[in-house]
Parts: sequence; C-alpha cells; structure tokens
Amino acid sequence: MSTPILGPLFSVLADPNVAYVLFILGIVGLVGEVHHPGTLFPGIVGGLALVLALLGFSVLGVNWIGVALLVVAAGLFVAEAHTPGFGLFALSGILAFVAGSLLLFIPLLGLAPATTGRYVSPWLIAFGAIVLSSYVLIVVRAVLHTRHLPTRSGRETLLGREGVATSDLTLRGTVRVGGEDWSAIAEVGPISAGETVEVLAVEGITLRVHRPYEWRLPEVAPH
Repeated sequence: MSTPILGPLFSVLADPNVAYVLFILGIVGLVGEVHHPGTLFPGIVGGLALVLALLGFSVLGVNWIGVALLVVAAGLFVAEAHTPGFGLFALSGILAFVAGSLLLFIPLLGLAPATTGRYVSPWLIAFGAIVLSSYVLIVVRAVLHTRHLPTRSGRETLLGREGVATSDLTLRGTVRVGGEDWSAIAEVGPISAGETVEVLAVEGITLRVHRPYEWRLPEVAPH
C-alpha cells in the first residue's frame, strides 16, 4: 500500500548525486549541532538528511568503505579545526573525502553491470570537499575561538573603562563610570574633579583609578 507513496521518493533518492548531497548535508548538520549544542535546527536537518541518504544508499547499493572514508574525513576536518593553521589533518581529510566519494558506489568486488554509471559527479565531489572543509575549518574554528575568549561579567566589565572624577581624589573620592557613581581611590596621585580617569582594578564597590596613561614610577630601594 505504501509503494505508490514512496515510489517517487525512492526514484529521487536513487540518483547517486542526490544521495551523496544528502549524506554530506547530514554530516555538516550533525557537526554543527555538536559545536552549537541546543540550536536543534542543524541537528534536525542533519539527522533527516542522513536518514534520506541511507534510504538512497539502500536503493543504490553502497560501498561502506567509501562511507567510512567520508566519516573519517569529517573527523579529520574537525580535528584540524581544533588546531591552529592548516596542516596534516586538513590535507588527510581532503584526501579521505575525495577517495570516499569516488568509492561510494563502486562495489567491493569491482564494478557490477547493475551499478554501471552509478557514480558521483566529479564536479559535485569538488564542490562537496570545498563546502565541508570550509564549514568546518572556518565556521567551526571561529566558534571554538569565540568560546576560548575570556569572558567578563559584572564589575569585571569596568576594567580598563574610562570615566570622570566627580570629586577631588586626594586619596579617596567618587567617580562616574558607565553612568554610575563609584567610590574610588587614586592609584598614583591626586586627581581633581572633572578629570578623566581609567579603572585599574575593582575591589568590592571601590574602584582603583588613575589618569589614562599615568603609571606609578618604580620604587627605588634605599641604598
């Protein structure tokens, strides 16, 4: 009963290029979900694409060594994204990707008559290699770099910001930074009301400030 409904779908999936594109899209989606957890969209799209690709593989007959090489290629690209520069992992990933793509629909015991003509377009292989490697090495690497940037929250965001002294700071006084008034200690020397100050440190609700580019001279030990 389901054959008339699934027939058109299987006829589309029986195109090696369609099944191949779906498989690559599935890999990209799952890699995206791993590196963007909680977004759901990449994972859902990737999972659906992989299911459709596997249906296509079941119709076409697939060389699982080719599939394994494509998965290994994705893993090598991800490993490269975690390392600086462009090196051995990336080159190995490209070679594994191309080899896996070429072997994908070639039976293990040689080309059978039933599978003659079933291969992925070389242009599509080149395009897939560019898309997969670019996504992992550019997008994923950028995400990983962002995650490793130091994060500031709360009072730490005041460090390095400039404000203005709202009272004379012979030692202690008040300053306005980020639209709020703070108790402040002049780190280097007296600061007059109205002068620009820069935050050096945050100690509770007290800021240590100085004039921008004003630094304490090193103390010389007495002889």
